This record gives sequence, C-alpha cells and structure tokens, in this order.
Amino acid sequence: MKRLLLTLSLAPLVGGAALAQSSALSIPALPLGASSPVAARASVTVPSVTAAPPATSSPAVISAPHLSATTNAAAHELPKVTTLPNGRVALPGTYTVGLTGPRTLQAGQPSSWSFTLGNTGSGPIHLEHGACDVRFEVLNTAGQVVRPDFKNTICTMQLVILDVKPGETREVQKIRWDAKDGSGTPVAAGTYTIRAKLVAGDQFSPAATLSVTVR
Repeated sequence: MKRLLLTLSLAPLVGGAALAQSSALSIPALPLGASSPVAARASVTVPSVTAAPPATSSPAVISAPHLSATTNAAAHELPKVTTLPNGRVALPGTYTVGLTGPRTLQAGQPSSWSFTLGNTGSGPIHLEHGACDVRFEVLNTAGQVVRPDFKNTICTMQLVILDVKPGETREVQKIRWDAKDGSGTPVAAGTYTIRAKLVAGDQFSPAATLSVTVR
C-alpha cells in the first residue's frame, strides 16, 4: 500500500496539519455535512519515531480496561457539560493524553495544538483511526461551551495508522482554533479551556485539557 502524507481537518472549512509520523490509506472525500463511517482495520504498521514528551498541563491517564482518568485541577472544576461524542470501549493500553501548543492567542487568528499520546505501559500501542477522530470543544471560565464540537465538518476520509512504543509520546492529530465561538464571532479576551479527546468508532480516550489566554 502507498504511504501518503495527508492533510487532516477538524474545524469547519479549515484544513488541519498532517501527522508526519503516520501512514494513511486514502478513501474518497465525503460531501459537506456527511459523517465519517468507522474505517476498516488494516494490517499496516508504521515504524515508531521517538518524540520528546510534551511540556503541557498535567495529562489525563488511562489504564484499560478500567477507565481511571486523572486530569488537571481546571478540568475537575468545569461542569460536566460537553458536546464531545462518547465511545463505548476505552482505548487499550496504559497511556497519557495531552495537548501541546500556544498558551496565548489573538482573537480571530488561527492557532494549532497537537493531541498527543504517551505510552506508559510495557507493550506497544497500535492505533487505527480516522482523520477527524480527535474532537475538541472550548469552554469559558464559567464552564460554558463557547465553541462546540462541530459535527458537519468537511473531512477527507482517511485511515491513519500509528504505533507507539513503550516510553514514547507521539502526536495523534492536530486541532485548530481561531478564538471564535460557534457562530464564528471572535470570543472576548480572557481565559479558555480547550478540551479534546480521541473517539475512533466505539473506542475512546479520556479528554485532555489545556488553558489558553485570548488577548
């Protein structure tokens, strides 16, 4: 199979950054408004590339099969209001998830963050997911979702394959936010929380959070 570098997209009508360490199987793009079906599993393995651990807020931790997440204090203080989808089965393995990227941004100016997975177990983690399976939302200090997880985005149908060796931390996907709310209006200056998670078919990860300041 051909290995291609593919552009990912998470925000409406805005292209995402490609995952340089992963291979993808190309499938025709969906029309606007269509949702991505679960991609068929493929026996394709990509050699792992060691990446430096992310310097971010305290990551969530999950050890399958029991979901036992530990997030930073800000996440605990937020009301349990979310627009993120849910899976039914926790991703296998013992790992951390996190967000790395800018901590300040200008309203209306797009920025990107990497959703990462660090393998803290003794065995490898093998992931096969869609190009738009990392979903995110943005909350204000009152816990209100000001930028919901969008369902009707344009997304190229791709199967992304990622292997993470024990002790490695790898980027799963990038997300982009332009400091605008759900209607496309720039948000007011202040502190916001980006909350992201991987939902690949029935499987899901805990949410990773990162506080950012909009100026």
